[in-house]
Amino acid sequence: MSRHAVLILGMHRSRTSLLAGLLGGGGWAVPEDAMPPTADNPRGYWESRAIARLNNHLLESAGTRWNDDAPIDSGWFADKAREADREEALALLEASFGSTERFVLKDPRLCRLLPFWLSVLSKADVECSVVLVLRDPLEVARSLAARKDVPEFRPAAVVATSRALLLWLRYVLDAERHSRGLRRVSIDAGQLVSEWQVVLRRLEVITGTRFAESGMTLQDGLAGLVDADLYRQRSTEDSGGPDIAQGVTRLRSLCRMLVAAGGQPLDRVSRSCDALAATLDRLVRLYAPLRRDADLLDQKDIWAQSMLGQLSLVGAPPARPRGQPRRVLFLSGSPDSVGHIYRVEHPVHALGERGWVASWLPLEHCEAKDRIADADTVVIFRVQGGPAFEVVRAQCRRLGVPLVYDIDDLVFEPEVMLAGHFAYLDDLTEQDRFRWIEDAARYREALAACDAATVTTTPLATAASRHCKRVAVLPNCLSPSLARRADAALAVVKPSATDGRLRLGFASGTPTHRRDFAVAASALGQLFDQRPEPLLVVLGDCDLSAYPTLARHGARIELRPRVPMEDLFAEVARFDVNLAPLESANPFCEAKSAVRCNVAAMLGVPTIASSTAPLRTAIVHGSTGLLASSARAWFDASQLLTDDAVRSRMSVAAKIQARATFGAEFYSGLAERIFAAIADA
Repeated sequence: MSRHAVLILGMHRSRTSLLAGLLGGGGWAVPEDAMPPTADNPRGYWESRAIARLNNHLLESAGTRWNDDAPIDSGWFADKAREADREEALALLEASFGSTERFVLKDPRLCRLLPFWLSVLSKADVECSVVLVLRDPLEVARSLAARKDVPEFRPAAVVATSRALLLWLRYVLDAERHSRGLRRVSIDAGQLVSEWQVVLRRLEVITGTRFAESGMTLQDGLAGLVDADLYRQRSTEDSGGPDIAQGVTRLRSLCRMLVAAGGQPLDRVSRSCDALAATLDRLVRLYAPLRRDADLLDQKDIWAQSMLGQLSLVGAPPARPRGQPRRVLFLSGSPDSVGHIYRVEHPVHALGERGWVASWLPLEHCEAKDRIADADTVVIFRVQGGPAFEVVRAQCRRLGVPLVYDIDDLVFEPEVMLAGHFAYLDDLTEQDRFRWIEDAARYREALAACDAATVTTTPLATAASRHCKRVAVLPNCLSPSLARRADAALAVVKPSATDGRLRLGFASGTPTHRRDFAVAASALGQLFDQRPEPLLVVLGDCDLSAYPTLARHGARIELRPRVPMEDLFAEVARFDVNLAPLESANPFCEAKSAVRCNVAAMLGVPTIASSTAPLRTAIVHGSTGLLASSARAWFDASQLLTDDAVRSRMSVAAKIQARATFGAEFYSGLAERIFAAIADA
């Protein structure tokens, strides 16, 4: 091929115009019909107006637009209708560049449409090189938001930081994936100002241009293009909450990784980008019903913010070891508990789906010794220090096998029990209470003797990190089989659909929830005093005589027995509103997982919950449920029963949110990365 095009790829507001102007000054042709300078870009865009119009049309035909983060289906690129589009694109190339041998093709939309344009350029017998321009994602977000203050550009503003960050990610991931087979270089847009010599040297490699030889000195090359006021969106720390802060950190990490790779499709970089893209695609599809009417001028996009928080947890899948697959053995100290299902059976299944040889045994099973010898990693769940633990620990140490401690409650701090925070001890004899406190010390002993730990919540991780150096949060999630039971339970007709009486539901589980229920009991009694129609369904252990304000409404309270896990979903599906009260200022409760509200959410049942850290993470207040921090707040929240429209919207949103954060797809990748990192440490 005798002709050569440099394709400048980058998200809008990423300094791609600056780079195109630089190449134009270095002898590369820019389009004849270049967009004129505007207040939004006073130094010019250096891109064809006609090609930009075509690209907008192409995005619309693909079911998206420039400011939409939805993926473009691969089938669209292969559709026969693209033949006519390619002919039009060829004509526009001819009109913009004629027969020029070296030219710059620049339009941010190329990131999304690169496969189409590569086919056009191939048909035109043009060789392509790619410059991927990466600007700090938070700077891009602020630049897009600043458009709202300029009347002529207000329609092109994206005000919510979280939505702009997702757009940045979509453009960068599409550009990176579609340009892997090409000669390319990645450039940090910030270096165009601070270290432009580095940028020019990289450009010389990819373009074959010696800028000094073409009449440009390194310093003068940027003098006419860069002004301090054009770099006014410098990044500072954002105040948009933890999801945004964590998301920015993750996107900046991606940015640094791509720049460091120099544009080369390194395996680790490609795996990380592919994992992010797969998760982004999944989240966009899941949240589409909640985001379709979003106003781009809104200050906040709660669903984009939630997606960003989930994307912050996505990393590169671990490299597959050569030879034998990874082997992990779980040893359970509590195989008959509900926790065992979430903490042992679910990760065994999830890791098995990722190609691991994963299995479990009771701690003192006769085959445990032989199975440890075949394992790369051993995980023990709810195990106390003692002879059985020491046998496992000694064998793991002798074989050099990492030993991981898994725990799902704050039962390893004797001080918490001594302070009266563990309600289960309330009705025990002094001797039995003392035994539990001794057990807590033995749990801590085992935790401290392990190489790493996995826990369910961030507060629990904070407590565990006082005794174990390496702690990771692996939240409770559903297995595919339980998710199918949840789907089946959605077909259950709610009793309220027949008798018109809405049900507040409380799934108690164990006697430890007695004090928890007291948080909401007085508010429920007040609600029942004022309204005759609501009913209360209590599933599991709960002595209602402990709550005088409710006792007088006994005829409106349905007591149902505890059920096995597989039947839980059909029971909770009968609720119209789920209750998840927890005792306030109690470190044991603060560390508990949000599994009860997540199970309800999977069934489209919104939750009223206490405002603990894990529940604040699980519930988008006012959208997927309500958080209550006082008796008055519990009474006000219970008024959710009176507004059918709000409750219906929350039902839809809760179900989508739970499927995004509580399902097997989210869980399996996270579990694999956590356990692979421990095994490889």
